Amino acid sequence: MSTPVKENVSSFAGVETSIEAAADSESVLTRDRKFDVLIFKAAIHDAWDPSYKTIADLLLVCRYWKEAGTDLKLFKVPIASSKQMDALLGYVQTTALFRESGCAPVQLLSVETEYQKDFHRLSELLALCRRFLQYLHLSRFFTSAPIAELLQDARPEAESDLYFPKLAALCLSKFTPRELISFITSVNPLTLEHLELRDTFLRFDHILSDELTTLCFPRLREVVVDGYARAENPTIGWLCQIAPNLEMLELSIVRERLPVLTEFLASDRIPKTLQRPRVWVKINRYDHIGLESPDLAPLLQLIKERGWIQWICVHTSCGSWVYE
Repeated sequence: MSTPVKENVSSFAGVETSIEAAADSESVLTRDRKFDVLIFKAAIHDAWDPSYKTIADLLLVCRYWKEAGTDLKLFKVPIASSKQMDALLGYVQTTALFRESGCAPVQLLSVETEYQKDFHRLSELLALCRRFLQYLHLSRFFTSAPIAELLQDARPEAESDLYFPKLAALCLSKFTPRELISFITSVNPLTLEHLELRDTFLRFDHILSDELTTLCFPRLREVVVDGYARAENPTIGWLCQIAPNLEMLELSIVRERLPVLTEFLASDRIPKTLQRPRVWVKINRYDHIGLESPDLAPLLQLIKERGWIQWICVHTSCGSWVYE
């Protein structure tokens, strides 16, 4: 029995963040500068957060390091303020790739808004790095101010001007239904493997168009829906429909919705490929729930009958525990 902590933070968990181009830096530096090569590689690979800032600092050391670092690919780039966004875009404009093709070689990008919910120059950055992006995490803060949508189009199902040909993982936190649809339809269906939605849902009365219901992501095997969505919300059913080879489905619910969730998981709307349903169940501080509880027992029985890997985390304001 363990006590996991569920946090809504930007992360690159499970994604390789080493900078492969650094391994080739010796070919850029002169052969008689072995000591420089060792220091350069150590500075890159030992950095806790190897991003554009690390590379930019290395370029200031000497002209040899500048030559070695000019064309390094940017792998892990976190942005949490408008100043960081400006700095990144300023650095990108100094790279050879930008001068040659107007692109930014960013593969992993995480952007959080400041409290005013304005994704400062995000559209500009996405346009530069969309061809290279493999992991994209976008997160908003909750405030009382109206959301400043990324989309300029006012139509209910606005189309994005961007297309991400290599995106394998997408995480959206606190996005509007229009933005959700826009991003889903702008991803290459043959590359997406992991989708994570936090407080990002369709409306209950949303009528999905034929274009959306006929989407198919054959490599999408992991879907995480966080935010206590009801099983009958069209978001969850739609995601199960467009991911025919789904293996892991993670949901967060309140205890009162356990019977509805069990009914949904038992329905034919769930892909037969599902192996790992992960369920977070929130209960009141002084409630008790056990393996024999009448609302939890049917779900456990269904998991056993289907041969799924059991993982149910019950959590309160005081802590959490897992039934595996």
